Amino acid sequence: MAEFPGFLSDAEADEIIRIGTSVGLRREDDLDDRVRNVSVNNCDSVHCISQPFINELYARVSRLLRLPARNFESMEFLHYERGQHYTWHRDEFGWKASSPEPAMVLAGPRVLTLFFYLSDVQRGGETAFAGAPHDTKISDSRFGSSRVVPSLLVRPQRGKAIMWANMANEWHMSEPASSHRALSVEQGTKWAATLWVHASGFRIPEMYAGPECSVRPPLQ
Repeated sequence: MAEFPGFLSDAEADEIIRIGTSVGLRREDDLDDRVRNVSVNNCDSVHCISQPFINELYARVSRLLRLPARNFESMEFLHYERGQHYTWHRDEFGWKASSPEPAMVLAGPRVLTLFFYLSDVQRGGETAFAGAPHDTKISDSRFGSSRVVPSLLVRPQRGKAIMWANMANEWHMSEPASSHRALSVEQGTKWAATLWVHASGFRIPEMYAGPECSVRPPLQ
């Protein structure tokens, strides 16, 4: 994992929060609250993708990684309030599933995750990474009864970005050490954003869709 303190200025962090708020956040509805409890939305609307700073940020990440922005998924906005959390998971997104999404087959897995902290948190809200597998049961109530022993805790810090690899060497296998979770916010609120990077052009289908793929009225 790599850490980039001050990757965003205070004004830039505020701008991402403003854009996320203007897009409108919704409660997570794909996963049970016991698994993931957060307000969320993606930057995939015309209003969002046309925001100047979103394009500036994509360009900044593209220069950092030396990869084209077409390999990125749309940014995800996150807002955790007191008691909200996300349990242990990996980001690679099961691209070898029995019925994978076509875009995942073409673009490959999420090889990298970039996570942007947009606010400080008074207490809690850390990102915990599993690291190497362990069998030692832990007693810390924040981690429940899991046998996963966190090897690293990253404290939210406004403007900081972190990046980690989701795949092992040659990116054919998920990296076990990439398992992570968002600890419950105990005091304050946590604003953040996620950007997932694929092995190939995630957005190529959009680039070549053309007007023939647009919604048409039914034939008379």
